[in-house]
Amino acid sequence: MGQTAMISRIREFDIVRVLAMFWVVTYHFGCEYGTGFLNVPIVNFFCITPNFDFGNVAVTMFLVLSGALLYRKYGNGNVGSLPCFYLKRAKAIYPAFWILNLYVLLTMVRHWMSDGNPFFAGNPLKLLLTVTGFDGYLNLFGYKSYYFCGEWFVGAIVLLYLLFPFLSWAYGKCRVVLLVILGIGYGLQFVWPNSGEWIISAFPATLLLKFVLGFLLMDLLPKLRCAAVKWGALAVFVALCLLVIPNGFYKNDLLGSVAGIAAFLAVLNFGGVVRESSFVGTAIQKLAPVTYCVFLVQHICINWLQIAFVKVLGPVTGFTPWLCLGLLAVSFAVILVVAFLLNFVSGKAVKIVESKFLS
Repeated sequence: MGQTAMISRIREFDIVRVLAMFWVVTYHFGCEYGTGFLNVPIVNFFCITPNFDFGNVAVTMFLVLSGALLYRKYGNGNVGSLPCFYLKRAKAIYPAFWILNLYVLLTMVRHWMSDGNPFFAGNPLKLLLTVTGFDGYLNLFGYKSYYFCGEWFVGAIVLLYLLFPFLSWAYGKCRVVLLVILGIGYGLQFVWPNSGEWIISAFPATLLLKFVLGFLLMDLLPKLRCAAVKWGALAVFVALCLLVIPNGFYKNDLLGSVAGIAAFLAVLNFGGVVRESSFVGTAIQKLAPVTYCVFLVQHICINWLQIAFVKVLGPVTGFTPWLCLGLLAVSFAVILVVAFLLNFVSGKAVKIVESKFLS
């Protein structure tokens, strides 16, 4: 990859990031509001289909995108100094995450004042999981901790960043062998006894395969920008959304992953239309930098706003489908405001720390 390719920005990737952010919010909103939300046909399309849910699609897109961006920047394992590489990754993940988790410390103080025990979630060593971002990931598998924000995705992406130097080196040595090994590992999950379908999306084998597929995407990028991929990817995505495929244990994650990759490839080819619109293009540029903060705060905001909505509106009107649509718009607005604020504060905090300790 040439120097020009390394420094130029692929605007379509910003569109992928924002689209994944949108689907994560609509999916979790639908999970919380249930029937009232899902009875709006056009909105239901942004939450769940007969074959998969859009949470899976969004995570797939973001994992592939993360792998593509890192591979584009560092190539075949050429990360330079490992401490510097990991410091850059930590700076991208942890400041905003730690600022939100100040809530955990405040909760510990509240419990200490009320019952004399600040360790409300048990063993204080579990706080290490919160500090490193793995609490939400392990919570997905039933391990209780001081988990508060960030979903399971924070721990997943930390794991992938830790493994990136090895993965990119192995990919550079023989990408076919690596992809075959990861593909077999992914496939075995569907026949492994007692492996719940919903949790396959978060298993390490799934994360690793989707992440490394981002490397492959970068290598094949020039070939993927063509009419055949453009219309083929769009057709696959629409078909998987609308056609009812017979039930199977494989269905949600596998088909959701295929739909996510198809959506990624479609955006890669249709993104130019979006970039030509000054209004939409500007909105994408403003939203792309805060997508990670949206991932961190969206579920918390949805839950807290739901409590407020139930208290204010529930006894009076009930949650009709179209009221839910309006509440989605309000929730989205609040989530974006909180995300922009968190992004601003964390950015300022990083600059202060760097100026005092790294200058």
